[in-house]
Amino acid sequence: MKIAAIFSLAMALGASAAAGTLKYTDDKTGISFSGYSDDKGLRVGMALPETPGKDLIMQIVGPAKEGAGWAGFDFSSSMSGKMLLVAWPNGKEVMLSPRIATGYVTPSVYTATDVKLSPIPKGTFVNETHYSATFLCGGCINKDTFSATDADGVFAYAYSTTAVTTPTDPSSALSYHAAGFSAYGMSLADAKSADYAKWAAMADTTAAPPSAPAPSVPGTNLTAPIRTSNVTYDYIVAGGGPAGIITASKLAESGASVLLVERGHASTASTGGKAVMAWNSSVTQFDVPSMGYYLASSTLDATQYCADTASQAGCLLGGSGMINALMFVKPQDADFDDKWPAGWKSADVKAASDAFFEKNPGTDMSSADGKRYDQGAYDVLSTFFQSNGFSSVEPLKEPNKKVDVFAHPPWLIQDHMRGGPIRSYLPAAQAKKNFNMRLNTNVVRAVRQASWTSGIEVQNEDGSREYINVTPKTGKVILAAGALSTPRILFYSGIGPEEQIKKVPSTVTMTNASRIDLPVGKGVQDHVILTVSMKTKQSLKSLNSTAFTKPSQTDIDLFAQGSGVLTQAGQRLNFWTSVKSPSDGQTRFIQGTCNSPADDEVKLKVYLTHGVTSQADLGLDATGKITELKGNPWLDTKGDVDALQTFFDRLIKMTAKPNSTLSIKMKDGSVAPTNLTGAALLADIKSTQATGSHWVRSARMGLDDGRKANGSAVVDTNTKVYGTDNLFVVDASMHADLPTGNTQAIVMVAAEHAADKILALGGGATNGTTAQPCRKRKLRRGAGHRHRRHARRAHGGVDLSSHMKA
Repeated sequence: MKIAAIFSLAMALGASAAAGTLKYTDDKTGISFSGYSDDKGLRVGMALPETPGKDLIMQIVGPAKEGAGWAGFDFSSSMSGKMLLVAWPNGKEVMLSPRIATGYVTPSVYTATDVKLSPIPKGTFVNETHYSATFLCGGCINKDTFSATDADGVFAYAYSTTAVTTPTDPSSALSYHAAGFSAYGMSLADAKSADYAKWAAMADTTAAPPSAPAPSVPGTNLTAPIRTSNVTYDYIVAGGGPAGIITASKLAESGASVLLVERGHASTASTGGKAVMAWNSSVTQFDVPSMGYYLASSTLDATQYCADTASQAGCLLGGSGMINALMFVKPQDADFDDKWPAGWKSADVKAASDAFFEKNPGTDMSSADGKRYDQGAYDVLSTFFQSNGFSSVEPLKEPNKKVDVFAHPPWLIQDHMRGGPIRSYLPAAQAKKNFNMRLNTNVVRAVRQASWTSGIEVQNEDGSREYINVTPKTGKVILAAGALSTPRILFYSGIGPEEQIKKVPSTVTMTNASRIDLPVGKGVQDHVILTVSMKTKQSLKSLNSTAFTKPSQTDIDLFAQGSGVLTQAGQRLNFWTSVKSPSDGQTRFIQGTCNSPADDEVKLKVYLTHGVTSQADLGLDATGKITELKGNPWLDTKGDVDALQTFFDRLIKMTAKPNSTLSIKMKDGSVAPTNLTGAALLADIKSTQATGSHWVRSARMGLDDGRKANGSAVVDTNTKVYGTDNLFVVDASMHADLPTGNTQAIVMVAAEHAADKILALGGGATNGTTAQPCRKRKLRRGAGHRHRRHARRAHGGVDLSSHMKA
């Protein structure tokens, strides 16, 4: 068996507990395991000595669909700072991968030198139906797994029946865990045996130790020669997410030639997406609102998530706006007024905001028949909050009411399907001859000569490399790849801290311009989410998830008419409030999105939002190909922790009232004790902590030029990168602050305003209204020769890591 350390797409494991554990004896090895199995053929097991030390024996068995798939075991349910083990078949061999995760993020290679994985040959094989990896996990009882003295453990599994990208390549990325994922608890005593030493002796300890090969990430294994496109554009927009689509569409309205480049594939049916629903081939899973909560477990498309970002992000047309849960929270004035610079206050962006919301009004009533479906959770929770001083609001009409209010959830749903720029901006842009779009095209870097950006380098779907230029002297490049990908493009373009530029892979042909020392990736922020489960004291019927993933014919027929539960997203009630933290006196806002996961139970996803002070840095990993977090961006300051504890203290008091219809459910399933405190509740549900994937500030906007001492801004108030003439950033990277609600709406409002700022600079449009082929331009001989010399200078770059100025 080959043992290799890899990088891959994060397994976003759920925290729902499985009912019971499995004790079994493996018939190949005779080893007795305690673990978990499901009805599809997944099985994970652990064996321990009677007195645990540092070692254990693991078994991972996955269902092999035509020899394909992968399966993983996680030493926690929260994916936070714990080791993960992943196995997949490679012909008759089994590949095994140890990694480490820091949250719901792409796991990095696990580099602990005292960990060694030694296969047990009898239990390691691939047959017609399954693959099995059985191995001694030496040194695996450590700070990144569990303690030898623990009595119980909470673990998790995830797996896919889709093959990894390149099964023979230990650096291959994984397909998404569409087949299954969950968590389970077990008593570690059940895994202990007096026969452990005999079983451990069967391991082949001569197997090669884990290595750390470079991952296969599109756009970074660059060995093909580079050709230059014969077409130039006035504007090139890198990234087809919400911000990129809006920016490119607005720029095209000016008559200038525009190219929008997206690394992923089509998404909705109207754009040519292929992941159509089995019950309605005219829509994809990205069209149907009710699928928002179930995309991660869908088998229709396993390629919609980026494999090289530090947290979950969408790599398809529409970006993360296609994989989110459709929450559409109109920003309150404070979201802009508190920390955004002059020119970006709420009054400054009002015209752009009005223009955006006119095209994208959002709704809390998505069903064409005017009915709301599955409202049991709303009925229970609205009564609960109202009896505790909260009032009902319409958040799309009253965005500044964000304290002690609740509402029917605001969704970005249009004509009963997922809405957004793909429906409201893109069609009009595509109708223009001066607008062009390329999918499955990865932007590697912006090509610079000193302060001037001549264009972009891309890697096409077939692996070929290409330079695409902007109009000389007047053209502009806009990066809109998202808060987790735009920084990598900047690093690859020689812009950012020296420590990050040095990590850029040697296969990336970097510009021969000097490095621009800007704080790219510094001080990123995100919403943290914790989940509170509550039992109802009155009957509440909940819809099973199959009502959305395998709908009834009645619901299918209703959807065809634009009505029914399938036209709704997954939330059933939202609430907002604020808390002044006792430790620092600062106000922080809290958002809740709620639904009912089971009969007589409601779930509150509690977000800590505007006002948080925790932050981390975003940079390149050791290979230089994947972005990763440096530090902890969640609950890393006392003020943030105090805010949640204070809110939980209030929630506990609300449930303790004699007429309360709800009680808090602890992690072990018991009802909260009468002496429960907010601090104790936070500790109890800490394992549910998750990222909101609402990242901002990785290329922050500000007046304080980041090239100067103590400067923290990467882009100016026109969104132009400091030190450049024509390179811009328009996505959540440049946001100066976290908003009160989900970032979807504010990102698009900011993009609308940013496009106006860029257009106001002028110089974008050529004399014509379409892209200009270089070979057809009428140039004087001297000018033509200068154009060719300019192209050679632009595209013959050298490795900046050895030639740049500090």
